[in-house]
Amino acid sequence: MSSWSTEKIVETLWSLDQASVTDEFLDVSTADYRLLRYPQRLLSPTLPAAQVIWSSTSLPLDIVFDEIATSVREWGLDAVHWWVSSTTRPLETETYLIDRGGVVSDSIQILARELDATTVLGGVSNDIDVELVCDERTLRATMDIETRGWGRSSLGDEMDRRLPEVLEDLESATRFQFVAFIEGRPVSTGCCRVKGEVGRLYGAVTVPEFRSRGAYRAILATRLRQIRDVGATIALTRGRPLTSGHILVKSGFTVHSEERCYRLAVG
Repeated sequence: MSSWSTEKIVETLWSLDQASVTDEFLDVSTADYRLLRYPQRLLSPTLPAAQVIWSSTSLPLDIVFDEIATSVREWGLDAVHWWVSSTTRPLETETYLIDRGGVVSDSIQILARELDATTVLGGVSNDIDVELVCDERTLRATMDIETRGWGRSSLGDEMDRRLPEVLEDLESATRFQFVAFIEGRPVSTGCCRVKGEVGRLYGAVTVPEFRSRGAYRAILATRLRQIRDVGATIALTRGRPLTSGHILVKSGFTVHSEERCYRLAVG
């Protein structure tokens, strides 16, 4: 019988993701909430700048909202995106956000799949080549995919910053990124990192013109094989229900929780 309860999966994923918040972020953490201002280089239509990533408070929600709104305005922004999950307190937080004019801007599922030596991970189509990101050529291909796939603004060449990080991660064998090519064109990428027995999958994206061609599945299977080979016994990830979520479920993942995000004006 599995030792991985839904509660343990959610807590483990949360812990891993909090540890990945770097000094690039503006971080307002209190006993009642955590508000992050994401760095400009990561922003995209699906990743807004100011996000309340968790909240649990016994204070009146008007007081908490006004405090958050003040911080967001000080950053020169006009909206905040507030995540609601099964751990959000009080329970009426979601109703409060809707009553304040909040509109759903995103929704995600928390998914997991246990791994062992007998796990069938799926294959890679013969017309898709998947490579480990390990040099300037593969990293440049990856950055092109990320810019086009997520609709990010190009902030110039980040090779000098990112390539040393990639090489350091490979040396420590804790973080890996892969890139998929179809007919020599870079079309999809995805990352994974391992801590103990847990493999965290993240950062997967495919350029629009090559979606539904099997590239995401190829990147997924490669990452699962990689984390299993370095000792992971479970894979954890987040997926959007209408995009990656249904592919992950078809690939053996189980949905353990769902979260919604509300956009609210702070003007």
